[in-house]
Amino acid sequence: MKQIRIGFIGCGCISYGHLRVLKALEGVEIIGVFDPGQENVDKFKKEAGEINVYSSDRELIEKGKPDGVVISSPHTCHYPQIKLALGKGVGVLVEKPAVTTYKQAQEVKKMLKKTGQVLVVGYQRHYLGTFLSARKILEEGKLGRIIFLSGYLAQNWIEAVTKSGRTWRFDPKFSGGGQLTDSGSHFVALLFYLTGLTPDKVCSFIDYHGMKVDINTAFIVSFKEKVLGSFGILGIDPNFREALLIWGENGVMKLSASGENNYVHYKGNPQTEPLPEVSPEVKSPAEDLIWCLQGKKKPQTPFSVIEKVALLSDKVYESFQKGKIAKFSSRSLKT
Repeated sequence: MKQIRIGFIGCGCISYGHLRVLKALEGVEIIGVFDPGQENVDKFKKEAGEINVYSSDRELIEKGKPDGVVISSPHTCHYPQIKLALGKGVGVLVEKPAVTTYKQAQEVKKMLKKTGQVLVVGYQRHYLGTFLSARKILEEGKLGRIIFLSGYLAQNWIEAVTKSGRTWRFDPKFSGGGQLTDSGSHFVALLFYLTGLTPDKVCSFIDYHGMKVDINTAFIVSFKEKVLGSFGILGIDPNFREALLIWGENGVMKLSASGENNYVHYKGNPQTEPLPEVSPEVKSPAEDLIWCLQGKKKPQTPFSVIEKVALLSDKVYESFQKGKIAKFSSRSLKT
C-alpha cells in the first residue's frame, strides 16, 4: 500500500484531534508542519514526532510534496491555502468554515472541478450516528415533506475564546465573522447536510454585544422548497447547548450535538421514540480525508453544503446591514 503523506498548515488546539486519528491509521505518514508560532510548532512536534518544519505553507506544499494537507489556520487564511493546495494537486482537510464568503466557495468549486482533488471539511457532526440516523429517516421520507424547522446553538463563546488565547476570532480580519461564522457554522452546515434545502429569503437581527464581530444572531429563513425556519446562534450561554427541530407532515424530530433528548415523534404515536442506531463507516474528518485520497469514497460533506453555508451567512449579514429581507439570486447554487 502506498504511503499517504500528510502535512499540517496550522497546529493549534484543533489540529491534535486530526493528528491522533492520522497517526493511528495504517499507511499514513505525517511529513511536516507550518505554523508562524514557534511555540505551537514545538508543542506539536512533541506529539507528531520527527517531522520537518517549514517556513511557509507554500514551502510545505512545494518541497514537502504531501498527498494531502490539514488546514487549521484562522478562518480568512483558509481560502488562499485551499487554492494553493488544490493548485498543486494536493487534497485538503480544512477546519470550518471552509471559506468565509460565497464568492470564495464558487472559486473553490471551480478548482475542484479542474483538479479532480478532494476537499473535506471538519464538520464532526456529519460522522456521528445520531445525525446519520436522522439523515436516513429524512432520505427515506419517513417524516414526510418538511414543513418547518427551528433551532439554536448557544455557548459561552466570548469567555471560551478569551481563555483559549485564540482572540483572533474577535478580529474580522482573521475570523471573517463572529459566532455565526465560527461555532454557528456547525449548526448551519448540519441543517443543510440533513435536509438538502435551498435558502430563498432571510431576515436577520444581530447583537454585536459591544464587539467587532457578531455574538448573538437571530434569523428567519424561507426556503425554495416552501419550508420556513427560525434560528438563533448565541455566544452568551453559561455552558453549551444546541437543538434542531424538524417538523414534517408525519411528525417531528429533535436533534442535539450536546445530547439534549434526541427523538423522533411520529403522528399517531402517543410517545416519542429514540432514533434508530446507525454506525458510521468513517468516523472522523481525518479518516475521511484518507479514504478519499485512496479513492474509496467522496467527502462526507457534499460541496453543495459548503456553498449553502457560505451563501446563507453572507445573506444573514447583508439582511442586518441593509435592514431588510435579503433575497437569493436565481443564479445562486446552480451547478
